[in-house]
Amino acid sequence: METLAFERAENLAAQKIIKAKGIHPDGNCVRRCIIPVVKFRAIDYVGLIDWQDCKATPPTVLRHISSHELLKMIQGDVPMDGGDFIKFPSHTQARERFVKLVTEAFTKTVGPQNRDGFIRAKIESRQQMPQFESKKYYKK
Repeated sequence: METLAFERAENLAAQKIIKAKGIHPDGNCVRRCIIPVVKFRAIDYVGLIDWQDCKATPPTVLRHISSHELLKMIQGDVPMDGGDFIKFPSHTQARERFVKLVTEAFTKTVGPQNRDGFIRAKIESRQQMPQFESKKYYKK
């Protein structure tokens, strides 16, 4: 029963992606995040959202994969090894550090130009300061 529900979800997802690729073939559109209404009486997780009312856009990671190849992947004719997908960087320590810096800039400054200046000054300061590999170098 669960396998059939999963296959149904895969097919529904593939159909929505293929339909979205037909509407937005280039994939270079600005997406608006609209949170759909959740149906709490749904039987399975696919039924939580009314998929007919959702305006779907093709996922960026599948932009260069054709609709025919996508159908083959879903049907199991082509193995999905992950090599066909675009490589996106994941959450790294450097990215988390930058998110922290932007958050700090929002709390300490007002206006986009001031925030930009704060971020640039902080990055420049970090580049000029020596970086220590271990805490033992901080000792005086």
